[in-house]
Amino acid sequence: MDKVRIGFIGCGGIAQYHFGHMEKLAKARVVATCDKIPERAQAAATRFGAKPYTVYAEMLEREKLDAVYVCVEPSAHDGMELMAIERGCHLFVQKPMTLSMDYAWRVRDALAAKGRISAVGFQCRYVETLPRVKAWLQGQQIGMVSCFRLGGLPMVWWWRERRHSGGQVIEQTIHNYDVMRYLLGEVTAVCGMSREGVVSGVDRYDTEDASTVVMHFASGVVGSMTTGCFSPGGFGNGDFLFYTRKGRLTYDLGGSFRIQEGKLTIEGKPGNDYGLESDEAFLDAIIENDQGLVMSPYADACKTLQLVIGATESFRKGGVLVKL
Repeated sequence: MDKVRIGFIGCGGIAQYHFGHMEKLAKARVVATCDKIPERAQAAATRFGAKPYTVYAEMLEREKLDAVYVCVEPSAHDGMELMAIERGCHLFVQKPMTLSMDYAWRVRDALAAKGRISAVGFQCRYVETLPRVKAWLQGQQIGMVSCFRLGGLPMVWWWRERRHSGGQVIEQTIHNYDVMRYLLGEVTAVCGMSREGVVSGVDRYDTEDASTVVMHFASGVVGSMTTGCFSPGGFGNGDFLFYTRKGRLTYDLGGSFRIQEGKLTIEGKPGNDYGLESDEAFLDAIIENDQGLVMSPYADACKTLQLVIGATESFRKGGVLVKL
């Protein structure tokens, strides 16, 4: 196989992100597009010379696909992944993969049972400076870590409603939680508090405006995540501060870092297109039949999803400790 035949379920904003990558990858061939809005499916199909659909079951039944990209809102996952797996397709799912851990585990188990290649859209794992940061941290005695993220409110109809998005932490700050897991390992327990009432005048908006979550890692490290979506301009997409016995490391979600250890200071910035590399790694894994080429497989992404769902559960219960 030198080209991967791809079908897209969902042709909205995040699909456009991947479409741009597909146009740059000679190994990708988009042959089918599906969206409930016919005009969107048609526009995507025209872009690639593909076949448009408005019902994903019809697309999966009629097309011979190697892989399916699932790019729908978090509440819309209704069996499409399971059907794609049964039809022999490898699977790329946008984060968050669902709002139900039971559903996520069903997809995870089906992928394993059928031996399909999987990936989830945690492209921040592909930032080229991240291995350098992880290597430094592995040689340190880490005491604590904190992360701060404050951005604006995405004006997408489903994002504003908790029942569709899962909330700000689950849909937006999940990237930061995933990077924290990647660098520090598994979280054993979380507790957090959130607030509402900062954002007003937005139709059908009912998610949290801001939150702070405390995490306990299996390694003993304690961490905190403070995040919000009420700033018109935003103040960065995530600043991590790691404190160790010997120094401090600052890292932002885009990959810039600064290590301070005694009188030594090391700084770095990434230069790669990590979103493109995320898509290319998935296609390479299919061509070479090697799941190990993917840094964000579905089974691992389930652990990040469980973390943010646990944090949100703590909000709803007034800050109780949730064990993972």
